Amino acid sequence: MSQLLRRAARGNCFSIGTAILSNVSLSKFEPLLITAVNIAARAVHLVFFIAIGNKYGSTALTDNVIALLAPLVVLTSVATGAADTVAMPVFHRVKNKDEAAYVYRFFSKRIVVYISLLSIVICFASSLVYKNNNYYLIFILFLIPVLASLSALKAGVLNASNRFQAAVSGTLSGAAAAILFLLITPIHIYSFASSFLAFEAGKLAWLSFFKDISSGGRSQRTDSSEKIIRWGYKNTKIQLLASFIMALIYPVDIWFAQTVKEVGAVTFVEYANKLWNIVPLLFTGHIAVTYAAMSKTASASEESFKKINVHSIAVRYLVLGTITGILIISTSDYLVSLLFGFGKITAQQQTVLSGLLESYLFGSGFYIGGLVYVRALSAAGKINILLIIATYSLCCNIVLDAILIKIAGLIGIGFSTSIVYLSNFLLFTYWHKNMMIK
Repeated sequence: MSQLLRRAARGNCFSIGTAILSNVSLSKFEPLLITAVNIAARAVHLVFFIAIGNKYGSTALTDNVIALLAPLVVLTSVATGAADTVAMPVFHRVKNKDEAAYVYRFFSKRIVVYISLLSIVICFASSLVYKNNNYYLIFILFLIPVLASLSALKAGVLNASNRFQAAVSGTLSGAAAAILFLLITPIHIYSFASSFLAFEAGKLAWLSFFKDISSGGRSQRTDSSEKIIRWGYKNTKIQLLASFIMALIYPVDIWFAQTVKEVGAVTFVEYANKLWNIVPLLFTGHIAVTYAAMSKTASASEESFKKINVHSIAVRYLVLGTITGILIISTSDYLVSLLFGFGKITAQQQTVLSGLLESYLFGSGFYIGGLVYVRALSAAGKINILLIIATYSLCCNIVLDAILIKIAGLIGIGFSTSIVYLSNFLLFTYWHKNMMIK
């Protein structure tokens, strides 16, 4: 396995997926199919936000919902990040479907209980902070992190079962459900909020139809399954904390956007983030396959895992991600005009959105390269470094937001994020050369 990955790293980024096919039981063209399905899924998800932008524009209503949603986005990012990242290494260690069923049920129950309670607390705390007593809106929003977490867990198990297309197609189904909901409902604050819920509900419903390594199991408790749960639970707690700290960057950006004192500034940050995801969606299919190979290698032998040339793989993704980001930057004005030019966003607002998007795109390559390092850490179960880098990222983002927003205005928020991605990649590189390969 490690030799195959090293050969892939010496070739090109496309070969990373194809070099590990025999080890993850995929066909010759599977990485292409995974990437294609992922692009289609994310494209439809992007259409969902384009539809929102053209139907609702950038107003006080959208700012209100997104501001209330921001703390829940933190919780969702924390829960889904932990569930998706930890699931694959955990389920690569189970011995049979009975153990897999037991482990899956264990984590599912705790997601429903813990995330529901946290979501309710966050919703009511947000209503107090923003002085919003709309309890119908709170009820709609509190369900989003719960459904998203269950979807992430299911997707992680499907990936561990080598059903990569099934996992990414959940996004396609969820986005389609949300767009349909958006089209048939009138313009209203409840409709706007419920469209996000429709996305998560549609995604989970679709994923539930697919079988995975836990399907048909009798949920049998064994010493082996308990050991796996203890290992996974320990890593999950660390991952939760790291994800929580990293996810705080989003509400920090939202808060700084509110200081601009411009109607729609908060919404612009949300729209720019979604458009920026054009770059990651082009690579996540192959990264998912690479992660599966790394996870299997790590579960089999730590020494074999250390021989994987993670740095070479990360650098090649960095280069391709940077080139892609530059290409999109060169066409950002046209892209924004094409996507939002027929709705309620004015030409002046499109210019602001285009500039903000460009500031985010500068860090695309470093984000993609850093993601390879993150997956390598998670595969090996050595995620303490993620906690350190997440803490650094948050502190760095706060300082840079405060400085750059005074210098460059709203686009300073995007530049701040890009600089954080750059510094994170350098820290990951230092970790790899001085710790992991020893």
